[in-house]
Order: sequence, then structure tokens, then C-alpha cells
Amino acid sequence: MQAQPSRKAGRNVPRIIRLRRWWLLPLALWALGSTLYYLNNQRQVREQSMAIAIEGARNMFRMVVLTRNWNSSHGGIYVPVTPRTQPNPYLEHPRRDLMTTDGVALTMINPAYMTRLIGEMAELNAGAIFRLTSLRPMRPANAADAWEARALQHFEQGQRESWSVEASPTGPLLRYMAPLLIQESCLHCHAKQGYKLGDVRGGISVSQKYEAIEQAVARQSHETLIATLSTFLLISSLGWLLLELLRRRWMELASQFHELEETQHQLLQAEKLASIGQLAAGVAHEINNPVGFVNSNLGSLRNYSQQMIALLEQCRAGQGKEADFVAADFDYLRHDVLDLLQESQDGLGRVTRIVNDLKDFSRVDRAEEQDFDLNGGLDSTLNVVWNEVKYKAEVVRDYGEIPLLRCVGAQINQVAMNLLLNAAHAIAEHGTITLRTGHDAHTVWFEVADTGSGIAPEVLRRIFEPFFTTRPVGKGTGLGLSVSYDIVRKHGGQIHVNSQPGQGSCFRVSLPKEKQTSPEQPAA
Repeated sequence: MQAQPSRKAGRNVPRIIRLRRWWLLPLALWALGSTLYYLNNQRQVREQSMAIAIEGARNMFRMVVLTRNWNSSHGGIYVPVTPRTQPNPYLEHPRRDLMTTDGVALTMINPAYMTRLIGEMAELNAGAIFRLTSLRPMRPANAADAWEARALQHFEQGQRESWSVEASPTGPLLRYMAPLLIQESCLHCHAKQGYKLGDVRGGISVSQKYEAIEQAVARQSHETLIATLSTFLLISSLGWLLLELLRRRWMELASQFHELEETQHQLLQAEKLASIGQLAAGVAHEINNPVGFVNSNLGSLRNYSQQMIALLEQCRAGQGKEADFVAADFDYLRHDVLDLLQESQDGLGRVTRIVNDLKDFSRVDRAEEQDFDLNGGLDSTLNVVWNEVKYKAEVVRDYGEIPLLRCVGAQINQVAMNLLLNAAHAIAEHGTITLRTGHDAHTVWFEVADTGSGIAPEVLRRIFEPFFTTRPVGKGTGLGLSVSYDIVRKHGGQIHVNSQPGQGSCFRVSLPKEKQTSPEQPAA
């Protein structure tokens, strides 16, 4: 069973991933987007359906106009008189009615009459209605209704066509109308009405049932709704599943990262303890020396105190030369006591400094960032490792004037201690270790250079690997430089190493004056 990440590790996971209620926000945005898509799609479907219907009505109008023009170009046409096709009483023409040689009665069909006949036929066969209408009709039945009258008025103001969906007893109708203009062939019939060439004589109104269009739009709307809902549910489910997988994976990574941090802290503590353990004998020696002579001085002071008490008693009881002798001894004791006290105070100060410096290393994995005096930190570290260094090398301090560094000072001291110990171990008999500090526009740096044996190229490539060491088994953990590298990288800095076999080594640690977020790799 998979272990759940700790609450502390879970805090490293972004809230939008850790808390599922935040997932409702993208879900709501996705729902809003899907709704807007559906509504926009419906608007487009309606507009396209209307455009198609209007184009159909427009084409019907054009066919009627073409038919009328054909009729007009032939001066009218003659058809046999039938019960449905009677002579047009509104047509005044000397040859309106003719008789063929075989006795068939013919009547002239002018463009207006032909429009009415075609419209009646179309209404019976296709359900479409179109008719000729005018504000000043010659035939009363062609008088414009209210919708047509508004359209004709708009035509006289320059509008080219008009359409809308209107209610009717049989259901909604799509109504379309375009104007008919007076042409030369129209004047012989309509000039008496006062029309002139180019006037709007009337228009052809096309009406068709809108129910079929509404049904098509409804079917499309239903299909789009099902598709949109299906897509919304599918993508929402997949998105929620992916977010859940991402959450679990992120929580696992957070837990592993937390464990890695804990392990790093343990390694740092282990290396610190190993370094302190390695220095324990030297530190004990450094402390034992002042403690020893302080203890000796205290013994001497006790004897002196007894002597001074005896001399004081003799001085009180005696006179003359014996008193002068006692005064001389007292003067000697007084000066020697002051020297012993000063020497003891210096020794105790030495012990205090060593203890305070060691306290910094005891907090190396818990310290917080603060303004740090790098030069002072190097001196403090050197004080701790002095017993390891003083018999191996002369230490040269070449400190520059550098600004305070914002960092975890105890951890930088840990890096300096590891580098100083490595430098001391690299010197076989007696050499020189040089400490340098300086800064440039962006970094503050320090160097630990030694005159030791140097590092071979094949070893140089691996010196920052954990547990890699060239020292004999049991003589080193192989963590010193690895931990140092991690500390410097965590501070956004770099470690550069220059070394040649037999010519010593120089480690430069560069730390940014301002904390960086993406540290670079070390250069060897």
C-alpha cells in the first residue's frame, strides 16, 4: 500500500494541485466555454439557415424577374383562353384577344398577369407564395398589406431588399421582397399612372413557411447540444482524472523531495559530526593546553595566597629589617599573581573562542540566512581546525575588503572547514595554505589554495561525487566535497577547482551578492 505524504511535505505542493476544490475553477471555466460555444453555434446555425432561406427566396425573385423580362422582350405572349386563364381585364391593348385560323381563342399574357399565374401555380405545388404588389396597383387584389407597404416605402428611400419572419394563421412565414423598377417597356401601360423611368413601380413579395427551417434548426440544436455535452463530460472526466494523477504524482514527489531534504540534512549532520570527530583530538588538545596551565596557575595562586597570609602575619608581628624583607617578598608575589591571573584569563578566552566557534558548527543544518562576515567566518573556522593545520602548513591570510553576504553563515563555515581539512591532508610534510577573499560586480568569493600533491585529472572529475574518496578505508567519508557542493549550489554559487599533480590545488567558492534561483553547475 502506498504511503501517504506527510502534511509537512504536502505544503510543498501548489494549493491548486493539493486542494481539489480549486479544480472547480477550471471546470467552471470549461463549462462557461462550452456554453458560449453552444450558444454561438446556435446563433451561427440560425444565421446560416436564415441566409440559405433568404437566398432561396432571392433566387425565386430573380427567376420571376427573368421570366417577366423574357415576356416583356416579346411584347407579351398569347395562350389559349381557359376557365383558369381568362382575358386580363386590366390590360388595355388593341390586340389583347385573338382568334386563330382554326377557331382557338387566344389572350395576351403580359408580365404582371404571368407573375400572378405563376404565383398561383407555385403556391399549389410548392407551398411558396409570391405575388406582385404595389402602393398604387392597377388590380385591387395586388394592393400591398402592412408588411409589404413598409417594404415598398423603404424601397422608395433606396433600400434594395427586405426580409423578416412574420406570424400568420398557418404558422410563421419567412417573407422576402425586392423592388420592381419602371423600364422602357413598362411605360406604355403605366405611364398614365404617373410613373417615370427608374421609379419603384412595386415589388415582388415571396413568402414561404418557416416551420421547416425551425425544425432543421431544432434538430441541429439538439445534435449540437448532445455533442457539446458529451465533449464536456468526456474532457471534464479526463481532465479530472489527469489532475488526480498529477496530484498523486506531485504528492509522491513532494514526499520524496521531503525525504531527500531530510537525507541531505542527515548527510550534512553526518559530515559535520565526522569532521568534528576528526578534529576532536586536536580541539581537545587546544582546550587542554589553556585548561592545564590555568589549573597549574590556580595551584600556584593557592600557594601564593598562603604565603601572602603568612607574610602579612609576620609583617603585623615584626619590625625593622624583617619587615623590609617581608615587604620585598610581598611585592614579588603581587606582580607574579597579576601575571598568573592575566595568563589564566588569556587561556580561558582561548577556550571560550574555541567553544563559541564549535557552537556555530553545531547549528549548521538549522541556521537561518543572515548578514555574514565572510572574513570573520574564515577566521572562526581556522580557529576550529587550527590543531589539524598548524603542524602541516603555514597559513597565509590574504583578505580583501568585501561586503556582508546574505547566507547561512554556519553552512559556509562548514564548506571552509572541509576545504581547509582537504588542503591540510594534501600536504605531505610542510607547506603553505593561503586563504584569499574578494568580490566583483556580482559575487563574493574565497579561495583555499595549498602547495600539496595536487589532484590527478581522472580524480578531479569525480571529487564532488558522494562517498568518493582517495583516502584509505576508515580515514574519510567521501562526503566533504559533495556536501560542500550541495551547500554552495543551494546558495546559488559555484565551486571552481584548479589543480595539477605535484603543483597543489586551489578551490574557489563564488557566492552571489543577491540570491539566485537557478544555480549553475560547478566547474573543474
